[in-house]
Amino acid sequence: MTKQKIVKQESAAALVSDFNSYCPKHKTKNLRRILLSVSAACAVLVGAASVHFQPMLRAAEAPLRIKALSYHTFEEQDVRDTASQTIDDVLERMQENAAAFISQHYAKVSEEDALEIVHQAFISGKEHDIDPLLILAIIATESSFNPNAGSSAGAKGLMQVHAKVHAKRFKEYGGVKAVHEIEAGIEVGTQILKEYLNKTGSLKGALKYYVGAANHKTDGGYSRKVLSMRSHLQMAANGEIQAARIQARSPSKFPEDHQDHKDFATYSANMKLEKFPSLAGDSQNQG
Repeated sequence: MTKQKIVKQESAAALVSDFNSYCPKHKTKNLRRILLSVSAACAVLVGAASVHFQPMLRAAEAPLRIKALSYHTFEEQDVRDTASQTIDDVLERMQENAAAFISQHYAKVSEEDALEIVHQAFISGKEHDIDPLLILAIIATESSFNPNAGSSAGAKGLMQVHAKVHAKRFKEYGGVKAVHEIEAGIEVGTQILKEYLNKTGSLKGALKYYVGAANHKTDGGYSRKVLSMRSHLQMAANGEIQAARIQARSPSKFPEDHQDHKDFATYSANMKLEKFPSLAGDSQNQG
């Protein structure tokens, strides 16, 4: 007799024994015959099921090999990624951080619009060797990042350019109406700033010309405002967005005796990894 048949009979006998113990008054032949048939059928089903699912059960019992995940290993990977990143990777993160700061500090500016403005400032800055954070600081001071801004004196756009005075610069963009467009407004404004830097030989002198105070004794605090905002933007670009927001709400404390030379306004002098240690990590200067 096979082991499987012994299991079936034992299961049936046990079922009958239990029934007899609980129902001694109902030991009829018919009932016993029916009960034996039912119990045998159940035993067959149970045996077949165990044979069918046994391989699946064995497979389920196999130990799971899952790679350990933890914040520590994630943090280490992040450090390795940071250490191997290029200057382009850092510049991209700078732009995202700067845009986040702008959209949070200026409630009417969406992060999407802020990112477009920041991106163009970096493009124009690189093209003309002008610090893009300086460009953004001028935009903040002139228009609060509103492309549709305009003054009673006729200045328009993000960088408050006098479109009629600089009409030739807007020709390639379709005319002076393009002054309100992000690309045209920033590109032309950067060209003008570059011209003033070359003309005056100093950052402060260029800003004095830009605000229209060339023939005045002082610039009325314009350069202080611009350079204060530039310091906030650098802090934000470095990843310290909340600290930059707090600093931006405080009165300007930027020193008047800052280094004043046109080279301090250049893209090449300012867009270096060592100036953004939080983003650069262990990277060496690749710019």
